[in-house]
Amino acid sequence: MACQHTPPAQHAANAPFFERKRKPDGSVREYACSLLWRGRGLVVVRFPLPAGGAPFSAPLPIPPGSTSDGYFWSGRPYNLYRMRRPDGSLAAHRFDALRDVKIGEHDVSYRDLVLDWWVTPDDVLLEEDREELDELVASGVLSPADQRAALRAEQQVCSRYRHIVDEAAALERRLWR
Repeated sequence: MACQHTPPAQHAANAPFFERKRKPDGSVREYACSLLWRGRGLVVVRFPLPAGGAPFSAPLPIPPGSTSDGYFWSGRPYNLYRMRRPDGSLAAHRFDALRDVKIGEHDVSYRDLVLDWWVTPDDVLLEEDREELDELVASGVLSPADQRAALRAEQQVCSRYRHIVDEAAALERRLWR
C-alpha cells in the first residue's frame, strides 16, 4: 500500500514545492513535487512518474504511473528515493550523493555529487556514474571537498543502505499508514 499524501499544517496543500538540484556544471534542474512531511532536518516529497523510469534511464523496470518519494536530510551526504509501482508495491530505491542540502519553505535544494546507487527489490546494490565522478575530480570541476563528500556518501550508503531504507519505511508506517 502506498503512503497517502498528508500535507503538514505549516504548508498549504496547494502550495507548490520544488526539488532544486545544482549540477556540477552549475546548471540547476527544478522538479515540481508535493510536500508529504517536514520535520527537523528532513523533508519527504512525492514525485509522480507518469513515464515511469524512462526520464532518468532507470536500470530497473519502473512502470508508467509510478511515484517516487524523496527523503532529503540536511545533515547527510545522500538522499533516498523510494519508488512505487501504481499498485503501491516497491519498484526500487535510489540514493544520490549530494551536499549543501537546504530545506526552505517551498523547496529543498542541494548540490549533486554525481554518484548514484540503486537498490533492487531483491536487495542488490548497483552503483552508477563512478567514471563521471572520477573525470570531474580529475578536471577540477569537483573540488577535493566535493570528492570527500561523495566518498562519505558512498561509505554510508554501501555500509548502511538496508538500515536507511528500513528507517524510511518505519517513518512511512508511523506517519501515513
